[in-house]
Amino acid sequence: MSALNRGRCVDLQALKEIVTAHRVWLRNERGGRRADLALKVFRDLNLRGLHLPKAKLTGIQLINCDLSGANLRESDLFAANLAGSRFVGADCRDCDFRGAHLQGADFSQAKLSGTDFREGSLLVSSGGSVEPPKREEWKPTKSDTAMNRADLTGAKLRNSIIRKADFSGAVLRNADLSGANLDGSSLKDADLRGANLANADLSGTQLNRAVLEGAFLDGVVLTDANLHGVELNKAIFNSLDTSVAISVDDSAETQALIGEMIIAHEKWVTSSGVEGQRADFSHADISGLDFSSRNLRGALFIDSRLRSAKFRRTIVDLADFSRCDLTGANFEGASLRGTNFTGANLRRTDFRKCDLEVEIAILSDGKAREWPPRFNGCKLDETNFENVKASRILASNVTAKRVIADEAFLKLLASGATA
Repeated sequence: MSALNRGRCVDLQALKEIVTAHRVWLRNERGGRRADLALKVFRDLNLRGLHLPKAKLTGIQLINCDLSGANLRESDLFAANLAGSRFVGADCRDCDFRGAHLQGADFSQAKLSGTDFREGSLLVSSGGSVEPPKREEWKPTKSDTAMNRADLTGAKLRNSIIRKADFSGAVLRNADLSGANLDGSSLKDADLRGANLANADLSGTQLNRAVLEGAFLDGVVLTDANLHGVELNKAIFNSLDTSVAISVDDSAETQALIGEMIIAHEKWVTSSGVEGQRADFSHADISGLDFSSRNLRGALFIDSRLRSAKFRRTIVDLADFSRCDLTGANFEGASLRGTNFTGANLRRTDFRKCDLEVEIAILSDGKAREWPPRFNGCKLDETNFENVKASRILASNVTAKRVIADEAFLKLLASGATA
């Protein structure tokens, strides 16, 4: 079958012929021809070690292919669709990836120095009109882009959108990330010396132990970014708001200690205090930690920083979150009977489907006591109370705006809330 006469798809035999002719072209010998696979489609193929440096691959679609160890140096992959493909250890130095679709692509340990990942769009003629080429469908098994331990020295990523990507351990020296959106990405242990991050959005990124010596940070958005172990004094900036960032120790030792505290607390709960020990996380910055599906009934979090922490489906009845910063925390489906949120910052906190009913307990004297959930003095802003169970709460001196809830719950707040 002659691949180039059968439309967009290319079979392996035709590809071998193209690669052979391309090798001859690279040697500048007679009979050679530069590989031109623009707009061609490859799906689910093993292309490990493919040798196509300086090839024309504009708009190529490499869907779920394995190009580990391939040599694509200086190739043109403008507007390429690389969804789900693996480029582990590949040589992609000085490639043009402008406008490329990278969902689920894995560039782990790849050589990417001098690459251009900026925005770009390709238009082709179709039926008398000019429009972007049709992108092949791909059912993702993962959505994150992996570039961990890749060499991106001097890469051009200005204004690019690469959310939830893994750049952990990557070398990004002198890279241009100005205006880039790396929301939710991991830059743990990354080398960002001399990189330009001006006006980049690093919201929710993990920057633990990243090296930022000589990096330009003016205007960087650091909302819920983890700066633990980062020496910002070695970076260059005139204006940088670190008040919204977090500093959480993600070391194995710290994680193990927190895990032990939770296990001891669960024993304390199930044994009614005879065994284990009550967990006390007061005055700690444990933002971003995941406490989902655990039993933390009666645990103490007083004056703690818990930005973006997760308590989904967690039992947190009678726990104390007084004066905590719970910005962006997620309590979806949690049991919060009698929980104390007095003075807490609950901006963008998610309480959907929570149980906020009154907790009733029998004291040692045999008398019953009621503990309604307490929101006295809380700051509510874009706080979500959709589909909660609640019949009575304490909510005096609440500052509330843009609260997301049904009319019944809003009435519970209304008696003590100030607009």
